[in-house]
Amino acid sequence: MIGKVFRIFQERGGVLKTLDLWDWYEGLDHKRQKAVKYYFSLKSIKNLNFPYRSKHFDSGEVQNVGYTKATFLGSLAQVALLEGDYSIAEWLYLEALSLSQSAYEKHLILNDLVMLSQKLKDFERMERYATMDLELFEEYAEELREKNGGQLPQINSYEVLLYLLERKGEKEKALHLLENFSLKGVPHPYYEQLRERLIGGLS
Repeated sequence: MIGKVFRIFQERGGVLKTLDLWDWYEGLDHKRQKAVKYYFSLKSIKNLNFPYRSKHFDSGEVQNVGYTKATFLGSLAQVALLEGDYSIAEWLYLEALSLSQSAYEKHLILNDLVMLSQKLKDFERMERYATMDLELFEEYAEELREKNGGQLPQINSYEVLLYLLERKGEKEKALHLLENFSLKGVPHPYYEQLRERLIGGLS
């Protein structure tokens, strides 16, 4: 009860205030609050380009943060991922995903979730997140193209999903995906070899 009263009268400042994340943060259980604050502090220590110190998490005046709610939580998730704290990383990424208003932001978050799943060697997770990402492709494609000099780059989710479909023996589905995204301008480093292999598997 005392802790709750303290929070009511506590100054609401820092990055949490600037990003309007106080209510989100206070709605977390103690373990997750501690994890969020810990990875913010760790980021402030390890990332020399990060302009904030630990105290800026929830106190002081912070302006022009340079993050949205989603990219801020995603950046903390990246720290947790690098530290091998996969459960907290996945939770933070999913929180970021739920707060994101941009298809391009969601693409970046889902791409990281695919990489996290690869580290876990969890094929079901890999397929789920890769599929979610590619379902958003039409919504983020133009922004992705603009940010890459007018051309679409390789997309990890695309390559991962192709691998998984071929691995499961779903060669026709994989071939359709390969050719569909090739027509959209998404490169694959082994397009010809993969196409030949998939076609050969159908005969």
